[in-house]
Amino acid sequence: MTIRWITGLLILLAFLAGCAQGKSASAPYGSTHTHRFSQAPAQAARCFARNAEEHSSALVAEVNARDSGADVIVRVKNGVTYATANFRRSNGGSSGTITLMVRSSSRNYDLFGALVEGC
Repeated sequence: MTIRWITGLLILLAFLAGCAQGKSASAPYGSTHTHRFSQAPAQAARCFARNAEEHSSALVAEVNARDSGADVIVRVKNGVTYATANFRRSNGGSSGTITLMVRSSSRNYDLFGALVEGC
């Protein structure tokens, strides 16, 4: 098994364990990050979506590109939102705001780094 596959499985298990706590759990989950991309918004959005789907086979990404930017919604195949991202033009590239709806078993920045790698 590859490390990427094992990491994806651990993140999915951590996510599912968080869901099992029910709606009464009041602890905030997830994090929001901003990142500068060298690619245009639509390209950065497609890269982010591809990384998410490669990160875990349980994830499906939907990209909505428009003239001024692009949005991505990443969901677990059961429909639960895993992450959202908004990309807008910025100085020859784009700026993105990524919200992770989950907490990783490792640091959230590691998960974020995997999702923006190469973009």
